Amino acid sequence: MMQMWLVLLASLPYGQADLPVHCLRHQVVGDWEFTLGSMGDQWTSCGHQRPDDEGSQPGVALQQISGVKKISLQDPNIATSEGRVPGMWTMIYDEGFEVRVDGLSFFAFSRFNLMYDHDVKTNISLCDQTQLGWYHNADRTKWGCYFGKKVKPLTRLPRDHLTTAAVKPVVPSPTQKSAHYDELLDSKYHKVVAESLNLLQEDWTARAHDMLSGKSLRELNKMAGLRRSLPLSELAMRAKREVSFVQIQEKRRSLRRAVPKAWDWRNVSGKSYLEGVMDQGQCGSCYTVATTRMLTARHRIKKQDSSLEQFSIDFPLHCSEYNQGCQGGYAFLASKWSHDVGVLPESCAKYAALGNCELTCDLKELKQHHRADNYHYIGGYYGGASEAEILQELYHNGPVVVSFEPKNDMMYYGGGIYKSITETKMEWERVDHAVLLVGYGEEDGKKFWVLQNSWGSDWGENGFFRMIRGENDSGVESIAVAADVVEDENPNVILQFFASQAKL
Repeated sequence: MMQMWLVLLASLPYGQADLPVHCLRHQVVGDWEFTLGSMGDQWTSCGHQRPDDEGSQPGVALQQISGVKKISLQDPNIATSEGRVPGMWTMIYDEGFEVRVDGLSFFAFSRFNLMYDHDVKTNISLCDQTQLGWYHNADRTKWGCYFGKKVKPLTRLPRDHLTTAAVKPVVPSPTQKSAHYDELLDSKYHKVVAESLNLLQEDWTARAHDMLSGKSLRELNKMAGLRRSLPLSELAMRAKREVSFVQIQEKRRSLRRAVPKAWDWRNVSGKSYLEGVMDQGQCGSCYTVATTRMLTARHRIKKQDSSLEQFSIDFPLHCSEYNQGCQGGYAFLASKWSHDVGVLPESCAKYAALGNCELTCDLKELKQHHRADNYHYIGGYYGGASEAEILQELYHNGPVVVSFEPKNDMMYYGGGIYKSITETKMEWERVDHAVLLVGYGEEDGKKFWVLQNSWGSDWGENGFFRMIRGENDSGVESIAVAADVVEDENPNVILQFFASQAKL
């Protein structure tokens, strides 16, 4: 039975491809020159698609250049500009970075080149350059495009995206894997896997969920998350190694506020500030679902009104240039885009996995406009989170988004405190899956997190799951994102966005 379980689990693939670029922080740290385009009064897509498309990246060129800004990026998250007041920066996984300095916010993906050889796609990462990116001032009244180039370029080696510590996963071509990956799996298949999992551990219960039956491995793959070439937890550990002792001590002093032994935003004085569990369907939208649910919950908590309408998931999913829609993305960038452009009530754009960037309401009739604010990685930068910091943010401010690397057994979770069983060494692709962290507690001496998934209410514990806490299982305590909601003092941005959308 053990051997059968290993064979079956090894056959489950991991998620969709993120942008084909792989840059680590040590390749980005250093002195940069940002070539700035002229700023205008209106939001601009800087030539990117809505949502962004890896194959349709704009050229790195500007119609008008207003100047060049010299910026130094230092470990772990300090940015300086020509001797002025220091700012902050952070990597965004291995795909890009954001810089906030001198009252300006810059974001761009690292540059990459796509090549095709007999229909086989390969890529080269240019980690000392950026794609065409965005920048704006603090009050979101001036917008522009820019591109960056490192002052001391990296030594270029053939296919330099493979020269880092990461190992590029072996991915069969679509023609090689099509028949196997598209074969529909019946309930007997999943029942065998679930029974095998239950024999291997006693901490949680595996179940052959009805939602799994009749789906192919490719369809299950879309639910699992976004393919990554390097584990989230590995990137986080690299970041933590570079934090000095003084910085660690400062963090510890900032975490002295008491938190209760258990907390759950599903039940606070008889109220739930959460929206109900949803099923994301065949769309890699977990990052947007979790981010939007976080913003909705925090808005309700701030207003002490659990009945407030939820924010639209569809709007950032299908309209944001910062992410790739159903092909995946990042909670940090979903939060940033909701800060830069704004958020809308669900009645303006209801969720549709195969939807488009369009509205079903008149924006001018909305009584209030909102946007995200104070979006950040918990810990101050990508990879800076810890269990203690997550606890503080969760209890004092509301639910947060966490990402983790689900093992194949996660699909079969049926209840209990989840702890991953094993990871076979077969050729599969790593992914991360974003979920909403809503609480924590302890049972029989085991500490756990409470998380809301987006695979429907029939999965897990009514759509939720508990996961072992304090062990960073599957990297769940490595990457956490938080953001608040405020009234939008400049609602013209979202009006301008849709005015430009109509011209596309």
